[in-house]
Amino acid sequence: MTENININVSQIDKINKITSEEKKFRIKNLELFEATGFPNKRYEDWKFSDFKNIVNTNFKNLDTSIVSSADKKIDLIKDFEHNYIFLINGNFHSSNFSYEEKEKIKVTSSDKNFDYKISDNPMVCLNHALAESGYYLEIEKNYKFKKILVIYNLFTKSLENKILNSKNKIKLNENSELHIMDYTINESKFVNNIYEELILENNSKFKSIYMQKNKSNGFFHKFLKNKLSLNSNYSNLIF
Repeated sequence: MTENININVSQIDKINKITSEEKKFRIKNLELFEATGFPNKRYEDWKFSDFKNIVNTNFKNLDTSIVSSADKKIDLIKDFEHNYIFLINGNFHSSNFSYEEKEKIKVTSSDKNFDYKISDNPMVCLNHALAESGYYLEIEKNYKFKKILVIYNLFTKSLENKILNSKNKIKLNENSELHIMDYTINESKFVNNIYEELILENNSKFKSIYMQKNKSNGFFHKFLKNKLSLNSNYSNLIF
């Protein structure tokens, strides 16, 4: 069922600093994905978007091997002042919060609190099995950003005919506020499979805008897991 995807099980062995429990969880998810393959119209949640057909039509073979995230210059948007996070091929590269109180912000390359819940979504299973890249962002209680945060997502030519799995997590503590622009710059025909968790504590506010710099040949799937507490506010716009 996964004829057009080249899964290298040894990738799990190469992941740094994982526990035996996490390794077993990743292997289990890989087995679940291999048993079903990419989702198609037989799945209730996918009856209007046959992802398996999309992959079969556009790719002869997809490679899951890790790609380089070497330094590459990203031109900043000059139309307005902003903070930023740079991601290259899903990997956290750098950040700049010059307009903010930096001690109120925590940003790292990943979240160490791994979710061990099994999903019936094949794309989530694939992500749980192979994801290594991504970022974790947390905003302290009562802190409101002064400027928008732009997350620059650069996908380079080295991703051609590959599937990239990454995990992101954003947490806004009580009475905090953040506006982001998720800005995609893509140079490849590939599949991007993202698992993203959003946690909004009481009275926090989060607004996000998704934009692309230009026409993209990539195929993007994002699974959102949201936890919204009392009086929190969340809005999401895609352009």
